[in-house]
Amino acid sequence: MMFQPGSPLPDLTDLWLSERPKAAPDPGTLHLWSVDLDRSGFRHYLSQDELTRASRFSLETPKSRFIAGRSALRSILGHYLATPPLSVRLKYGEHGKPELADQAGDIHFNLAHSGPLAILAVCCDCPVGVDVEKIHPRRYMLGIAERMFSTADFTSLKSLSGSARTRLFCHSWTGLEARHKCLGTGLFTPTLASDDSMPCWENFIPEAGFCGAISMQKEIPKTENWTGFKFQ
Repeated sequence: MMFQPGSPLPDLTDLWLSERPKAAPDPGTLHLWSVDLDRSGFRHYLSQDELTRASRFSLETPKSRFIAGRSALRSILGHYLATPPLSVRLKYGEHGKPELADQAGDIHFNLAHSGPLAILAVCCDCPVGVDVEKIHPRRYMLGIAERMFSTADFTSLKSLSGSARTRLFCHSWTGLEARHKCLGTGLFTPTLASDDSMPCWENFIPEAGFCGAISMQKEIPKTENWTGFKFQ
């Protein structure tokens, strides 16, 4: 689904719930979590390999955000599985996509972040991908789009300028990223650039100034079947 300039998007800005869900999402529904990675007071839940990854960060802000994101991920998955966060076992695909090692409850998830904002998508139907980006101008947008986007997206982008071009670029980019993450493929896998239909994807607004995209290997639930939660 290509984003159409001027078309309304699902806006979750004021819809994040503070309470936790009582159970994992039912088939045909979607849970989205918003995580403030700069919030103080995070309890740290990292496995040994995650601690090793954290130690490789040379700058404190990216390091603390990585720790916060992985700790939130483990806390949320542990809630769904009724297990301690550090008991959540993860495995990783060829391109690094994390999955539950035991596929307990057929829970599928994906995590994305941009600056201080992380978004976690959770469903029980099929693999899912999510991406989030802060909306701001990029250098070489047309060059990137010509190489990475579908012909339709590139043509639309060329017809715009200023903030409209920036918004379309960000929405198209998050859609591309979410689809690759859904499939667990590398960003430079060529097959997606020529096909805007598989897997399904949809843009949304997670917070003011950000854009997001969700992708699933089946029809995406209607937005009334989405529920947003604020990680506390």
